[in-house]
Amino acid sequence: MGEGGGDTAASGQSVTVSAPTGGGVVESPSESAVCAALRAWLLAVLPAGVGVVAGQSNRVAPPLPPFATLTLAGRERLSSGGWRYTATTRDLTMPTQLSVLVRLFGPGAGDMAQRVIALWRDMQAADFLSAQGLALSPLDVQGAHQSGFATAEHQYEDCWEITLLAQVTFILSIPQDFATTLPVLTIGTDAAYPPQE
Repeated sequence: MGEGGGDTAASGQSVTVSAPTGGGVVESPSESAVCAALRAWLLAVLPAGVGVVAGQSNRVAPPLPPFATLTLAGRERLSSGGWRYTATTRDLTMPTQLSVLVRLFGPGAGDMAQRVIALWRDMQAADFLSAQGLALSPLDVQGAHQSGFATAEHQYEDCWEITLLAQVTFILSIPQDFATTLPVLTIGTDAAYPPQE
């Protein structure tokens, strides 16, 4: 900006810069919002009375069967994304593939797994998730398999695992400085910088 190309204003120039607000980077949608939308979909497609809980809850006893657990198990960036500007931020978009581990417990767990697999690749799931207001959509589902599960009473329960693949477009809002005013002043070049002869 200055005569030497530095970042200081030259004599007679003024620059107004808006300061970043919010204190840092903000990610949306949040992990809790994504989990809430996925939980709502599972509650809508599973039989009445089947509870859906977080898969990594510490010091919490599992509900009585039948129930399902939901765990975000992986994130993979799908492309380099893009960006746009707002008045105070630069928003970076990141299309991301989420791996969601769903474990189904109790009598009829295999039938529930089949229902989830069938409906995840159906328009019902796409429409339901679209109505949640998040950039979240179903991509694919990996086949279900049975895994061993023993209760605290050393009783075996049916447990089926499914990995749902979903696409989420995360947006990182990064505080950005912007020049809001930059007056342009004219000066007579011959007077200020006389020709050298």
